[in-house]
Amino acid sequence: MSTIPTPHHIGIVVADLEKAMSELTELLGLQWLPAVRSGHQSLGPHGAVIEDPAAGPLLTMSRQGPPYLELLELVPGTVWSRSGLHHLGYWSADAHNDSARMTAQGFPVQAAAVTLDGDTAPGVFYHRTSDALNLELVEMSRGAPAFAHYLNLPAADL
Repeated sequence: MSTIPTPHHIGIVVADLEKAMSELTELLGLQWLPAVRSGHQSLGPHGAVIEDPAAGPLLTMSRQGPPYLELLELVPGTVWSRSGLHHLGYWSADAHNDSARMTAQGFPVQAAAVTLDGDTAPGVFYHRTSDALNLELVEMSRGAPAFAHYLNLPAADL
């Protein structure tokens, strides 16, 4: 029997970031990190590259977790164009190989973090299930230090 891994975070696309933060604070008592703009993203093999840093979603993470709640403000024409549950985020020791495995199993890359030159660093990949749930793989060696800095925690505490 396989074990279901615990997601590191749950991503939800929202129409209005401030409103969603306020509602979830009121309903669940969550506290939020400062909102930041996502880095550059490239859509799947047939998608357009978004090279404008302002085109990525404005996002925040709950201070409570894991799993953390990630709110991403809706961006029309991108993978963040529909509000609602968007993804389950998982740490991966080797996101490139895990992504290749998912692609080989019939779940192609929907989006990947890229630099302007098209490199796939830092290693963030979205794969979509047949029921439209995105699974986000985040390279632990690159993502954990950045996330720990954002949370103001030592990376070992993640």
